Amino acid sequence: MLSQCPHCRNKLELTVAQQEKVCQALAALPAGKTLKINCPICKKQIHLEREGSQAPEPVPATTAAPAPPDISWLQEGAVFADQSGIIRDIPLAMVLMHDEEQREPVATALEYQGYKVEFPPSAAVALKRLRFVNFAAVVLHSGFEGGTLAQSVFHQHLRKLPMTQRRLMLYVLVGPEFHTLYDLEALANSANLVVNENDLPQMELILKKAIQDYQLLFGPYLDALKTHGKL
Repeated sequence: MLSQCPHCRNKLELTVAQQEKVCQALAALPAGKTLKINCPICKKQIHLEREGSQAPEPVPATTAAPAPPDISWLQEGAVFADQSGIIRDIPLAMVLMHDEEQREPVATALEYQGYKVEFPPSAAVALKRLRFVNFAAVVLHSGFEGGTLAQSVFHQHLRKLPMTQRRLMLYVLVGPEFHTLYDLEALANSANLVVNENDLPQMELILKKAIQDYQLLFGPYLDALKTHGKL
């Protein structure tokens, strides 16, 4: 039988009675099962095979990513409180989208929330603007630079922004590959919000929901930073 804890490497000093009890339990084990005992020193669990040797540690089940959210409420016209005053001190928004038809509902939604919208014609121009202006919101289409999002120079720049600048910016990604309002997807892409192209007609509702969630999540933190002179 195992004489040493595989975790803390201390000797397993069991009494004769304890050894007999363990042997009886091992002998009664059904095929394919293991016996679990606790190390008296480190208290960690040890799994024993029927013959008394250490069993392989059980592999935890892989946690599946949560499914994209249900956005059927967009078609029903759900109403959210107007959040147009959240970032009044930095009212500029930048939209990097070439398709004017897709761009129109985005610009309209931003303007309704009180942003002044700019449309840089290229990533180079947009990056230059970011050097001199603090933007409260940035919307980027994944194909704006002609390639994939991973190849986007502008996107990679935003991912590396210092938090003193990035935390004040609502970053929105638009593209055919995204699931609207899927927080896990947004987090994986260093964004605050992702929107599928097919849902752009409901952009006003989507943006209201995103701004509301952003304020609930970061509002108290930003207020604390302002109180301590960090903003």
